[in-house]
Amino acid sequence: MLPVKEYTIIERYKMDSSTAYECNDEELQVLIGEFGEMEPIIDAMNVRSGASLEQRARDLGCSPQDFPEYWDEDADSPIEFVDEISLF
Repeated sequence: MLPVKEYTIIERYKMDSSTAYECNDEELQVLIGEFGEMEPIIDAMNVRSGASLEQRARDLGCSPQDFPEYWDEDADSPIEFVDEISLF
């Protein structure tokens, strides 16, 4: 990767860490090399690999309910997920 591209990726991340989610694997490796295992970078890697919300939460040390994907669009609270389904 050209140094100017690496510089651009790093500077974009400094301005807005959510740009990690737009990066490909090679670009994420540049960010890891520069910033280490920052939460947005690790989560972006998990998203690219198709990790579940539960896995993403475990890797970041938070609750799955912390992710907006768990919130009901019409509610003010997280969607309640059932850990176990009872048939009776």
